[in-house]
Amino acid sequence: MRNIFFILIFITGLTASAQNKEEVQTLFGKGLSHPGYFLSPTCQIGQIAGSMAVVPGVGIGVVFNKHSYLSLVYKYIATENTPVGQSDNSLYLDQRWGGVKFEYALLPEKTFHLSFPLEAGMSHVEYDKKDSFEGSSSGIPGDDASFAYLEPGVALELNIHKYVKLNFSTTYKFVSNVTLGTVSQKDLMGLSFALSLKIGIF
Repeated sequence: MRNIFFILIFITGLTASAQNKEEVQTLFGKGLSHPGYFLSPTCQIGQIAGSMAVVPGVGIGVVFNKHSYLSLVYKYIATENTPVGQSDNSLYLDQRWGGVKFEYALLPEKTFHLSFPLEAGMSHVEYDKKDSFEGSSSGIPGDDASFAYLEPGVALELNIHKYVKLNFSTTYKFVSNVTLGTVSQKDLMGLSFALSLKIGIF
């Protein structure tokens, strides 16, 4: 499945690159749009299991045309937050997301414009020990779960340069049925706010 997706991205990128370039307005004047590939670092903030979590991530994708973007995304919780209701304060939630993100932009040739992201994929969450390090045997056996998620949203996007876009988004995460100790399905759903970049790698 992953190989098919990458082949689709490659073919689409070649097709998009052959399109006529169009002039777009940017913060630093005007430029020509360049359909192609992009890299998208992001940082998301939102409530997870009763506490505020910081979720950095990265995406890599392709511009279908001047309106549509499709990317593969990966995110993880960077903060060690103990869920509300968990009696052992030495534990925190270690959660990661991997999925596909589609985004449609309205009037992308304007300096400021709206876009509508929709992300879907799988997430894995487990309890871990605080102050542990990657690769250590700090996981709590049996205390983990995997589930599907869907995250629609709305964003305000700024064309900084013909190769760079800045994106401010608000999203709401829906998840499939999951229970992990004191953490329920409802605890893993909710609003998030994110700041991200799209950097052209044409």
